Amino acid sequence: MTPKHVLFVYSASPTTHLRFFEGLRMALGFSVSHRPVTLLLLGEGVRVLMPLNPSVLGLPGEITEVIPLLRELGVKVCAESQALDSFFLDRPFPDFVLPVSGNEVSGLLSEAEIVLPFLRRLE
Repeated sequence: MTPKHVLFVYSASPTTHLRFFEGLRMALGFSVSHRPVTLLLLGEGVRVLMPLNPSVLGLPGEITEVIPLLRELGVKVCAESQALDSFFLDRPFPDFVLPVSGNEVSGLLSEAEIVLPFLRRLE
């Protein structure tokens, strides 16, 4: 049986809810047993690429380790171009991140066989 292409979508800030971190852990688990796995960061989700101080933010310290582990396991990290432009004004974004346009986001969503969204929850 061929593993299915899994796409994880994150649109909320990693600092607002523990759900973001749990979604990253889920992606890490899938990346061990499934190929290919892609992360898609939309809107404030790109903040996970910025330097974080987990203890100050009330987040688990491991959140800073997950993205490097995913990269080592061959997970493709895509980020919405517009969000990268908004949040990385004065600094370059990490070189492993693939910027994607709105049309490319639609393509990623349609090509994936499994889409697992970790979206901003409206309160």
